[in-house]
Amino acid sequence: MQWIRGKLIGKGSYGRVYLALNATTGEIMAVKQVEIPKTASDRVDSRQMEVLESLKSESEMLKTVGEHPNIVQYLGIEESADYMSIFLEYVPGGTLRTLLTNRGRFDDLYVRYFTKQILTGLAFLHSKGVVHRDLKSDNILIEPDGVCKISDFGISKTPQDPNAKLFTEMKGTIFWMAPEVLGSRRRGYNCKVDIWSIGCIALEMWSGVRPWDGEELVPVMMKLYQGSSAPPLPSGIELCEEALNFRSKCFTVAPEERPSAAELERHPYLVIPPHWTF
Repeated sequence: MQWIRGKLIGKGSYGRVYLALNATTGEIMAVKQVEIPKTASDRVDSRQMEVLESLKSESEMLKTVGEHPNIVQYLGIEESADYMSIFLEYVPGGTLRTLLTNRGRFDDLYVRYFTKQILTGLAFLHSKGVVHRDLKSDNILIEPDGVCKISDFGISKTPQDPNAKLFTEMKGTIFWMAPEVLGSRRRGYNCKVDIWSIGCIALEMWSGVRPWDGEELVPVMMKLYQGSSAPPLPSGIELCEEALNFRSKCFTVAPEERPSAAELERHPYLVIPPHWTF
């Protein structure tokens, strides 16, 4: 692919995201770039190698999954002497987190509208055997017309063994993490961890703040490990009965009793009035 790199639109410790132009088609893309380790010290830098492996994993995962309107589209991968680059659909509206930061908490109909789409994309992923493992508002992209797209598949996983049902690695972001992930070495976990994260994303939209707002990492880890509580609803936030029921379904502590993404898609809370538009 012939392409031209544009402006920097995001960066982390080891990787950067740029706007890019496909010189053949004229298509605007997003390109994630990670430097290829060159020196011996670079190659023993476990974090740098992990980021590189994460990018390869994301590429393979998106190739396997295929296209869906609520999943960011994979456009290709390239490896040069200096960089590994993955090309993705550019979503100009930014992330759900950015929208919440700029506008504050959402009106209820917007929460329903976005949550329904995220669940539709998630049900598709789960039907392909993919567990995302890091769903949060930072990883949901929003088109200007309101279409949601799940992104960032760097730690997503499919079972290596087709008969395997459980994962045992502790992966994800603590404040959005399901309790069973903390005890995963003993019990393992499956795609139901993503349902807990959906509840956390809905909570972000209802309140405008992250799950477990005001609480520190270690105490939250302890609460999750004990498996006895879900992220609380911040004071001053009132929800209708259907929203409260939806929240309780997502935060069911026993994963086997937690509904699937396909089941939650049909929850009464997610019904949008017929004449409402984004």
